[in-house]
Amino acid sequence: MPPAPTDDAEPRVRMMAAELLGKFAHTEPSATAALPHAALNDSSPAVRKVASWYAPGGTIYRKTAPRGAW
Repeated sequence: MPPAPTDDAEPRVRMMAAELLGKFAHTEPSATAALPHAALNDSSPAVRKVASWYAPGGTIYRKTAPRGAW
């Protein structure tokens, strides 16, 4: 199972971690794996939403993809 962005109890910290991982989603396989996991499994709806934006296929992931990737 891919690691969660963080195991911190505070959703805001996990949300910031997801945003930070999102900056590496195109180049770091562990970030690419952790974001969809958080998008589906985090207990906080806000964290799930942010993680889904940065996960492969998400809005921000597509907008920040290198040219020709989509």
